[in-house]
Amino acid sequence: MAVVKWTALGSEISIGGGSLNSLANGSTSAKMVFNNSDNTTGRNLHARVTVELGSITPSAGGSVTIRWYNTRAGVGDEDITAGLDSYTMPLISGTSTKRFIFPNVRIYNGDGGFVLVNNSGVSLNGSGNSFIVQTYNEDVS
Repeated sequence: MAVVKWTALGSEISIGGGSLNSLANGSTSAKMVFNNSDNTTGRNLHARVTVELGSITPSAGGSVTIRWYNTRAGVGDEDITAGLDSYTMPLISGTSTKRFIFPNVRIYNGDGGFVLVNNSGVSLNGSGNSFIVQTYNEDVS
């Protein structure tokens, strides 16, 4: 009987931390791509995403959301995010650096990457932000 297991995590790839600098509340970051943004070659199914935010004091109930986006081949910059998965993390109150891990983010075939939506209630810090991706797959044996 075949058994499905996770593969080992890939190397950490730091992408787009600068895209998060001073990101206004209610705003979506610029697109952050990795692996040349083409998942048709790597064919990765999952990613472990670590987000680190420089010191902020979020409002009560503040959160951030990450989302995979796809672009339609040959159409340029048309983003396809509707219907794709989104992952929201509530922020702990108090002034501090915020670090959290999204352990199982689904990524899709084709050109794409990530965006982050800031719903913290404040603008993100102007520095100290990072967005780190480690891809992995499933192994059936």
